[in-house]
Amino acid sequence: MGSRMRRRPGYKSRPSVAGLAESLGLLRSRDLETHGAPRSQLNLLCNIGALREVAPGVWARSSAMVTAAAIAVKRVPRGVLCLKSALWVHGLLPESPTEVWMAIGAHARKPRWDQPPLQVVRFSGRAQTEGIEHRLLWGLPITVYGVAKTVADLFKYRNKLGFPIAVRALHDALLSGLTTSDEVRHFAEICRVRKSVGPYLEVLEARRGQDILRARQAFLAREAARAKLLEAPLLHQLPGHPESESR
Repeated sequence: MGSRMRRRPGYKSRPSVAGLAESLGLLRSRDLETHGAPRSQLNLLCNIGALREVAPGVWARSSAMVTAAAIAVKRVPRGVLCLKSALWVHGLLPESPTEVWMAIGAHARKPRWDQPPLQVVRFSGRAQTEGIEHRLLWGLPITVYGVAKTVADLFKYRNKLGFPIAVRALHDALLSGLTTSDEVRHFAEICRVRKSVGPYLEVLEARRGQDILRARQAFLAREAARAKLLEAPLLHQLPGHPESESR
């Protein structure tokens, strides 16, 4: 006698919600729909404490270290972390900004939600598509502009964010060895800020030597402090220091 319960075709090949959470890091409802994972499993895993909702419609493993930046990248798949958020990811800003800074296309739909708080800027052409890096932030995938591109962007947005943060980022990035003068000039040309960046580059290049050693030592000390913070207990979703690593 055949079984009264019929299983849907392909049920054996459908991934589990737990497996998706492990591979993707963060889950949205569209991920369940795309992979054919049952919503009932999501509810069950949340009820037993294996998963938690870290933002409206976004879930993560209970043990995962989740930052506002990683949530924003998940909620805006084509967005790229930039400006202050990129500085923080690269270790050039001591504390995470109160808002996530994200670049989107000139004609892209602007996200309309307040969790996490978001500051959106619009890039176009090569200024949007070049300099993007794919990294892991505490094990969660993010897209972020590289150091040289971020420095150029800060000079581009100097009227909004101020000259001091752009000049400090250029100084720290060069003297810590995270980028080179040629890379900064390349992206300054793309962002059309070469005339603004040029004088500061010339001064820094003339002062290299002992300054490089001191800046490198200061950068290594900050990185050691960041690593120590990772050993301490952290509350999920609270701003902290990232563990960034290339894929």
